[in-house]
Amino acid sequence: MHPFRYRVGFLLAFFSLILLSACAGRTTSLASSPHQRPMPKAEKKHVIEKKSSESSGTSESPYQDITQIKPGHIVHLRTGLPMLENEVLDHLSKARIIYTGEVHDSLEDHRVQLKILKGLLDRFPGQVVVGMEMFQGSSQDLLDQWIKGEASDKEFLKRWYEDWSHDDAYYKELLDFIKAQKIPVIALRPTAEMSFKMRSKGMGGLSINDKKKLPEIDDTDPYHLAAVNAIFQGHGPGASNQFDSFYEMMLFWEETMAETIANYLKSPDGKDKKMMVMAGGFHVGYGFGIPRRTFRRLPAPYAIVLTHAEDFPDEMKMLNVKAPNLPLPLSDFIWGVGYEVLKEKKVRLGVMLEQFQAGVRISDVFPKSPAEEAGIQTGDIITTFDGEPVHERFDIIFRLQEKKPGDRVKIKILRNGKTIETEAVMAASGHP
Repeated sequence: MHPFRYRVGFLLAFFSLILLSACAGRTTSLASSPHQRPMPKAEKKHVIEKKSSESSGTSESPYQDITQIKPGHIVHLRTGLPMLENEVLDHLSKARIIYTGEVHDSLEDHRVQLKILKGLLDRFPGQVVVGMEMFQGSSQDLLDQWIKGEASDKEFLKRWYEDWSHDDAYYKELLDFIKAQKIPVIALRPTAEMSFKMRSKGMGGLSINDKKKLPEIDDTDPYHLAAVNAIFQGHGPGASNQFDSFYEMMLFWEETMAETIANYLKSPDGKDKKMMVMAGGFHVGYGFGIPRRTFRRLPAPYAIVLTHAEDFPDEMKMLNVKAPNLPLPLSDFIWGVGYEVLKEKKVRLGVMLEQFQAGVRISDVFPKSPAEEAGIQTGDIITTFDGEPVHERFDIIFRLQEKKPGDRVKIKILRNGKTIETEAVMAASGHP
């Protein structure tokens, strides 16, 4: 089976991103089994002996059928040879930019990213920074403050959910390590303001001043165009009418991220640093997205790591796309992984919230929800939640993230000028 098929979901998620201004990533992940072990020499030999029968014979993987790579195994794609983790890290250490493509909602991906980051930091203490697609450029000051301990975790998480749609719990181990080691984080994404203008007006409809803010954009890569178009057309009838604006937005995002990477590494702060880039797999796979666009600005050595999830759910693959003929290697390394999602259940209060003057008002209460059971009504204003004052919606959302099903939460509400105290028993759900 052609590995291109396993990367289609990311672009569909990107299509939703353009419509909803939130990025999701769905590609074969950069992830590792939590029980990953080095491949013994005997097993290496066994893999090598199987090459002739497993070869995919494609340009993206000439020696190894990617779909046959097992969890815990790492393959150097250009040669088809198996490698150990330390060998991979030694190889990556020669690059100035290490691109790690991910499935955003796969715990395995982020565990591999953590392994790579730790390996780089061990070899180059104080010389590694992380570039993250998850944050808009306008969040850079807050990220700097958070790393220095000048911004709280609550402030950080509030910005996380303003910039990104995926549960921070997938990234928790990674983010905890980054903060503990005070590793600088570089926000790669365009600002929400520019993204909105691009979505609503297109490049041609921007003002002269806004056009000056755009990165230099190269739309001449035939392989990038063919890959994006193949996946986009799989979206169904009528997709062709929207492709131009979709592709324009893709170029804008990738060129902005590439420009941000290059500018930082050329700056006084970044001139002696290596950067590990974390982004959706399609942004880095085949090299024609962020890597090639960065290289155009800064011709520095780079390496790409992607993963193959052997047990990636069929429903997540989403489409069976006719793959274009791409005479390009998919990446430098493929890391075989399992696929794991969050097991811990979130809780819900069962309400719709809206900002109201200096507080938060209930705009709707769901039937049979913890809120309804606690006697909360539409129009009530929440003044305290779990003993903490409430000034904005995120005050409640932040506290809910700390709760488990069955936990009891004391709530004070204001109704018709009177303060009422109640208690809600949290129930499992993905809704607030």
